[in-house]
Amino acid sequence: MNRIVSIATRYARKGGARKVTKLVLQIGQMSDVIPDALRLVYPMCTENTMLEGVTMEIEPLPAMGKCKQCEHVYNLLEHEFKCPKCSGEQWELLSGRELLIKELEVM
Repeated sequence: MNRIVSIATRYARKGGARKVTKLVLQIGQMSDVIPDALRLVYPMCTENTMLEGVTMEIEPLPAMGKCKQCEHVYNLLEHEFKCPKCSGEQWELLSGRELLIKELEVM
């Protein structure tokens, strides 16, 4: 979380911001990041920074995969890692491990 705060602060300052008003993160469903844990440590990590008291929103990013047999793209978690088209169980992960700063609203 400290790294996210550092990056957000750097970009806000680089853009000449006086204050950050909102932070939106996107977290992949298969990432190692636990959204509730981020929410818990966020206030401590933003203390005495431009992000102190700023609302943080978290948007989940679906775990999308492509079947290696039929190349169908599908949500891995919704289909329990089994291709809904051919029932194949071998897939390539296309998205779902990300941790991104989607939006940084500043004044």
